[in-house]
Parts: sequence; structure tokens; C-alpha cells
Amino acid sequence: MYVYRDIPFEVIWRFGWKNILRFIGYGTFICFLHAFLITKGIHIHIPFSLIGPIGVAVAIYAGFKNSQSYDRTWEARKNWGSLAGATRIFANHLNIYLNTEGKKDIAVLVNRQIAVLQAHKLQLRKRNQHSRQFDASTKKYYFGEPSEHDWQQEVAARLLDGEYDQVNNKNNRALQLLYKQLEHIHRLFMEKKLDEYKYVEVVNNLQTCIETMGKNDRIKTTPFPRQYAFFSTWFIIIFILILPFGILDLYKEPTLFVYVAVCLIYTLVSWLYSTMELVGNHSEDPFEHFITDIPMSAIIRTVEIDLFELFDLQPKPDKTQAVNGILM
Repeated sequence: MYVYRDIPFEVIWRFGWKNILRFIGYGTFICFLHAFLITKGIHIHIPFSLIGPIGVAVAIYAGFKNSQSYDRTWEARKNWGSLAGATRIFANHLNIYLNTEGKKDIAVLVNRQIAVLQAHKLQLRKRNQHSRQFDASTKKYYFGEPSEHDWQQEVAARLLDGEYDQVNNKNNRALQLLYKQLEHIHRLFMEKKLDEYKYVEVVNNLQTCIETMGKNDRIKTTPFPRQYAFFSTWFIIIFILILPFGILDLYKEPTLFVYVAVCLIYTLVSWLYSTMELVGNHSEDPFEHFITDIPMSAIIRTVEIDLFELFDLQPKPDKTQAVNGILM
């Protein structure tokens, strides 16, 4: 996630330079074509009164798509907030209910819970059949698919010996680790370390995690409805293609200055529409390990620091800092 207030020109240029060059080229071509045909008595402009309403309709449609795309990102952020909250409550309950006789169990459960969050993050960052493709310009802001090294360092290192091997071949490793959490809590209940009321409270926290992880999986595995995305893109393309003919209609006496103005105005308006579409496209998928993603690593690190402070553990990890404005 990009967190600075101002987006630097370098980022804007990387995402927009190809479109800007296309618009300049197309606008220049239409102006040359108009200048040539007008000498033949042929006028190729379109009344702007016809194009204006099309632009308004396209903007409304694109705005609707962007709103729905942002909802996916915001829902993902709320889900991670819910996961973080449930984990903090889970750890606090352990601290209250087991502090006198279960310090070893607390350490195992807390580390496994952090491993659950890390595993869930790594699963969400795995590419699937509808993952976005990144070109040479934007690939700089894609930080790659998780490797086995990431799993060993962020998940396996927090588990008991043999636990990672037990879940490694499972489709949903994070969920399997949560099942181990529930088994551990049930064992504590059977050993009378938790009474029935405390047992239910702790289990409810883990059930909240299961439910919230399922919501994230739904966002990850369900692409944004293609009928909205496809037609939004093509409506904008059609509008951009006919726009210069409408701008030419505003100028009755074509001159070199007029053609330059038409080309610049066309490029600016087209860039605005294409950028609006681009923002919506990248908001559709909040788990791609891209600059527009939810900062899952930073959220987990914040939770980890809170738990270290709760149990007075050392060394406390450092807070994740944004690098060049990007917080992952």
C-alpha cells in the first residue's frame, strides 16, 4: 500500500507513460487527417453536443466500477482488522486464563497464532488463474510470489517440531494451523486448565478468525465481475477514440495553434479517463503483493509487537516501515 500523501511523478509516469504517448500519437494523427481532408472539402469532426453526454455516461459507469472495486479493497482491510483484533483478544484471554499455570502453552499458542496470520498472508499472495499481469513499467511495484523460504522463515520457524510438515501438503495451511489451535484449546479444557466459560470464550475468538479468513479467501478466489470490468474498459476506449473529433468541432478555423491545443486537450482528458479506469483495475485485487495491496506484513508485525508487549517478551521486533512510501 502506498502511504505517503503525495504520489511522486515517477510512480504516475510509470503507470501512465504508455497511454500518454498513445494519446499524443492518436491525437496528432487525427489532426493531420483533419487538416488534409479539410483541403478536400471533407469535415470529419463530430458535434461536441453528441460526444459530451457520452463522456458523462462513461464517467458515471466508470465511477460505479471504481466504487465497487474500492469496496473490495476496503472489505479486505476490515477483514484484516478483524483478524488482528481477534488475535489480540485471543492472546489477552490466554494471558488472563492461563498465566498462572500455562506459560508453556501460552508460548506455543501465541507463536502458532502468528504463524496462522503469516500463512494466511502468504496464501493470499499466491497467484491464481485471474491474477493481474504486470508489464515492464509496473513490475517494479510487484514484489513477487511467496517462496518456500518465506514459508520456512515466517511460518515453520514459529511452530513446534513436525507441525509444519503435517500441514505442508494441505491446500489451506493457515486453516489447518487454526484447527491445531482448536485442538490445543480443547486439550487444555479436558485437562481442566480452562473451565467451560473460558473455553467457549477462547474458541469464539478462533472461530472469528476462521470466518474472517474465509471472507478474504472469497475476495481472492472471486474475480471482479468481468461484465463490469470489460465494458467499463471498452466504453472508455470508445469514448477516447471519438473524443478528438468532438474537440475539433469546437474550433471553426483550424490553425497550427488550434491543432496543438486540440492534441493537448485530448491527451489530458483521455489521460484522466484512463487513469480513473487504471485506479479501479488495481483496486480489484488487494492481495497481489503489489503497491496497491493491503499492508498485511505491517499489520501482522503490529500484532506481533502488541503480543510481545503483553507477555513482556524480548527481543521485541521493530515496527515495519514504509520504503519509498510503500508499506507491505
